Amino acid sequence: MLRRFTAVLVLTIAVALAASGASAAVALMPRPQSVTEQAGALAIPGRLAIVWTGCHELRLDRAAERFQRDLGRLTGIETFAAAGPRLDIACRAAEPGALALGAREAYRLQVDERGVRLEADGPIGVLRGLATLRQLLETAPDGSAALPFVEIDDKPRFAWRGVMIDTARHFMTVGTLKRQIDAMEQVKLNVLHLHLSDNEAFRVESRRYPRLHGIAAQGQFYTQAQIRHLVAYAADRGVRVVPEFDVPGHTRAIILAYPQLASHPVGPGAAGAQVLNPASEETYRFVTRLFDEMAGLFPDDYFHIGGDEVGDDAWAGDPAVEALKAARGLKTKAEVEAHFHRRIHQALTRRGKIVVGWEEVIDTGTLPRDVVVQAWRTSNATARATAQGHRTIVSAGYYLDLLNTAAFHYGFDPLDTSTAGMSPADAEAARKLHPLVAHFVTDGIVVRPAPPLSPAQEALVLGGEAPIWAELVSDEMLDSRLWPRAAALAERFWSPRDVRDVDDMYARLAVQQDRLRRLGLNDRELRARMASRLAPGDTGPLLAFLDLVGPVRNMAHDKRVPAALRGEKAVQHLTAAADAAPVDSLVARGFAARARRLVAGDRGLAPQVRAELQAWIVNDARLQAQAAANPSIREVLPVSAEIAGLATAGLAALDALEAGKPLAADAAERGRSAIARAEASEAASARPIFAFFGKRPPGDLIITVTPGLRALIEAAASP
Repeated sequence: MLRRFTAVLVLTIAVALAASGASAAVALMPRPQSVTEQAGALAIPGRLAIVWTGCHELRLDRAAERFQRDLGRLTGIETFAAAGPRLDIACRAAEPGALALGAREAYRLQVDERGVRLEADGPIGVLRGLATLRQLLETAPDGSAALPFVEIDDKPRFAWRGVMIDTARHFMTVGTLKRQIDAMEQVKLNVLHLHLSDNEAFRVESRRYPRLHGIAAQGQFYTQAQIRHLVAYAADRGVRVVPEFDVPGHTRAIILAYPQLASHPVGPGAAGAQVLNPASEETYRFVTRLFDEMAGLFPDDYFHIGGDEVGDDAWAGDPAVEALKAARGLKTKAEVEAHFHRRIHQALTRRGKIVVGWEEVIDTGTLPRDVVVQAWRTSNATARATAQGHRTIVSAGYYLDLLNTAAFHYGFDPLDTSTAGMSPADAEAARKLHPLVAHFVTDGIVVRPAPPLSPAQEALVLGGEAPIWAELVSDEMLDSRLWPRAAALAERFWSPRDVRDVDDMYARLAVQQDRLRRLGLNDRELRARMASRLAPGDTGPLLAFLDLVGPVRNMAHDKRVPAALRGEKAVQHLTAAADAAPVDSLVARGFAARARRLVAGDRGLAPQVRAELQAWIVNDARLQAQAAANPSIREVLPVSAEIAGLATAGLAALDALEAGKPLAADAAERGRSAIARAEASEAASARPIFAFFGKRPPGDLIITVTPGLRALIEAAASP
């Protein structure tokens, strides 16, 4: 299956909030169902005095202590142990046992001169209300803190609001996963789907089959004690952990440890070397015993078995599989898969688990209705699965590893149809590009016109989940590749369907990213570490440059794919500038917002915009000087020079606007041409599959400040 802020960010946030009319409550993310703001604020000089009513448990005591600690982290007030106002928490109903789908998450929140009252339907609703309280907290220049007077009535739109993290292709440490869980709690995401096995590795200690972690994990795996700790840590924060162990395909790591499970023949390059044998009883004994052991580590009701991307030739030439087909009346590869899935479903059902599989599991339409389908290629799969009566999780349109912007993902709703895939014309054109491409461009990725989901189908959509596959994502990259875009999707999965204003979303997203950093998200520090390897001794120019660019999209940065198309082999090291660049630069977004306001008449922004443009030119000179003694950054120099040229064009446009005269025609043409070149580089990676064949920009970097520059030049060129 196809994952620094500088000081100017403070100004970005302030300008964005002023532009949108956003206040503290409006800057919440996800946007609540109902918000009523009132004049006034409640001073918060210290820890709140919490008074409990109703259900009260140790989990809530720990949540309350985390909340009190976070007040200090958010405000920076070192003496935040003084007595503050009263916080009354009323919890209506206890929910004993493991965290489950459908937990009571609704809450109501009121802040006024008397204090704070949080009323929740259940313990998890208390956690959601405390997350909103953190977001409401305001600080003033004098160091004081306050909560605005507000009334909020809130509940989630969807019960399943998740992210999927691939730990097989690149191992993610427990500490890294815990940071993601902490951030998930703050934006009310509630499912962490861990992809724990694939062709590359098997990542969980197995005491029944120790060769799995001893041989098939390259020394990087989670002990059973670590898994139990992680599951408990997540549950404390209202996050369920759903494991995935992919079968019968994507199993080369399992077969490396236990080769007798492979379909035959298993010679070099044979498809059977990475697919389990569905005709062997030993396969079913192994998978049943392994899944039984893994189910004991993960108490969640849901257990993901993968089930995707089994090639058409997976079992070709295997006499045992041919015999199975004859004995069972199975005619196609898909029917053999369905036979395998039914056997695994029976074993997991006996263990009390609900099976989840990627959309391919329903290709024959013969699986039990209780199997949950995860639609990943197009929304057509959502329509198809729900039409067959399957509850469905939507991931089509939400693949964060494809490096699209928050706005791109935010535009897809889990209930939309005919979205997030290739058009039939694009699919046909892609098939003609290369024989290997034709093999992968199947009808499953083609979007066909589909009617809206019926009310019955909509009721079967559990929610959405954003996968981040790790071919191009390492442990130190995860914080920046997942956030802040996952916060935008948290809103898509929680808030009303009509919350769709992209500019307003970005204004609030900048504020939320800042909060997440104060609460422990480590993207900025890890990005600086990556930059220090490229520019040791002085990372300032490189980091400033990276704020203005982003990596090419749709896995066009994956050098292994074009190498494979040439019949070559390449090793991808995630140490380039493109790996440290933000996917969706909020600095660039802030510049665009200021430029648009300036051309709309707010000339007071001209000094700030001018200073930014001048800084880009100076920064290019600094990078060019650094590169003379540092080959590691030379590949970014053409892009930096292009930005400096664009900044020069922007300054000419700004001069014309301030003088009240139109920009000279030749200057306008030069500016437009420079912008067109930059936009063409971005467009070359904007279409999946075709991204591999487009002209690659230097360093695999696209320029992200062009929208603001285009606004300046077009306004200045107008008569």
